[in-house]
Amino acid sequence: MHCGIMEIRMSAEGFEALERRLQALTNGLDRRVDIALGQGAARMQGAVKALTPVDTGNLRNKIILQHPQMYTYTIESNVEYALFVEFGTGQFGDPTVPHTNKESWTYYSEALQRYVTTKGQKPAHMFTQGFQDTYKEVFNIVKTEIRSILQHG
Repeated sequence: MHCGIMEIRMSAEGFEALERRLQALTNGLDRRVDIALGQGAARMQGAVKALTPVDTGNLRNKIILQHPQMYTYTIESNVEYALFVEFGTGQFGDPTVPHTNKESWTYYSEALQRYVTTKGQKPAHMFTQGFQDTYKEVFNIVKTEIRSILQHG
């Protein structure tokens, strides 16, 4: 009887190129993905601005897009009343966030140049709705860029 060693060899082509492309992507060094994400974030910012109610234009003009680090974009406002516009106020406010229990209150409106009494305002949900309206588009922009990187390097 003859005892021998059996050897099986298999090979496939293309794995090295794919591995290099995946390595570039997973190392987080591919600036193109970050740029694509920024393009998507800019579209989201545009949607938020379009949904923002305008009185003086101050809030809409101060919805800013920031890029604090690679793969991180924020859309925010430093206007002190942005949260009140987003979630509403008083008896008309979004019930998922706490609101004042006042029956009504009075404030001075610069736009109207007079005092106004209100029982609250309905939420605009410009950030929430802007995200809902565009997150799939942002995902597709990034997905298209990743696909291009994987196909073309």
